[in-house]
Amino acid sequence: MTQPIKVLRLFAEAGGESRFETVDWPLDLTGFAPPALPLYVSKMHAARQFALLRLPPKWTGERHPSPTRQMLVCCRGTVRVTPSLGEPQSIGPGDCWLMEDISGDGHETNVISEGPFEALVVQIP
Repeated sequence: MTQPIKVLRLFAEAGGESRFETVDWPLDLTGFAPPALPLYVSKMHAARQFALLRLPPKWTGERHPSPTRQMLVCCRGTVRVTPSLGEPQSIGPGDCWLMEDISGDGHETNVISEGPFEALVVQIP
């Protein structure tokens, strides 16, 4: 096993407040695409659908829970995400954000980069 990938997890506590934690997403050396050499990959997880999204500069999303459990991978730009508890987190290029705050207070999102924020969002069961 190698170094895991760091994922920011946003979730709602029992009282409805949302907060972040950093979780390690483990990787194992696997023959993922033979005959290519083995590479480090996580276990497979089910997915329902995916979308690409773009938020314009200075875009603000009012406080809301995530619409469903989903993983966001940032491609370009940066957002600041503010949970109801704890410190805001910046999500930028290459960051992985696991959204599990599907109930409760939710979070607020603001584009803080000069250009648009672009990401891949994968909805998961």
